[in-house]
Amino acid sequence: MLKTIILLTQTVQQQRPLANLLREFNPDLAFCSALSALDLAAIAPDILRNARLVSFANDIPVSQKFLLRLGHGAYKFHVAPVQYPGLPASHDDSEDPRCFSAIAQSIAIWPDCRRVVGLETVTVPDDATPTERERLIFTRLAHLFWRMSSLIARDAEIRGIIDSTESKPTFAQMN
Repeated sequence: MLKTIILLTQTVQQQRPLANLLREFNPDLAFCSALSALDLAAIAPDILRNARLVSFANDIPVSQKFLLRLGHGAYKFHVAPVQYPGLPASHDDSEDPRCFSAIAQSIAIWPDCRRVVGLETVTVPDDATPTERERLIFTRLAHLFWRMSSLIARDAEIRGIIDSTESKPTFAQMN
């Protein structure tokens, strides 16, 4: 049974609002806060058995050992400057550099097990200042988290909408 959410965030200020939102859907949840790999390593192994890791706007790599101990998986919310995450990269220059995707993705040890579980896109206006650009992108990421918060807070696996592109091709794909 899911008892704990480990919130790995970029700043301390992000912790409380995210925890409060998740608590709305599961008031019995406990929370562990983390900002670094050292914070993750300090979490007791008995907590990990009933925990789910949620990384929000934090690009710290999570160790395989840590992932193996988690009883309820791990999910990462991040932004990528791509329009269609999970698909093979385009080799032409026609992609719009103003287009960003807010992505919720499972974190797994094996690349072919990773999957996109949530996606929202935003196109930044040409005349946006750097501050406006960051605000627009972060707002889209926060909206994706808000939209998926009921799934994150419950004791269920979140289904993928796009499988990893790093998986090995199947026989059917090769023909």
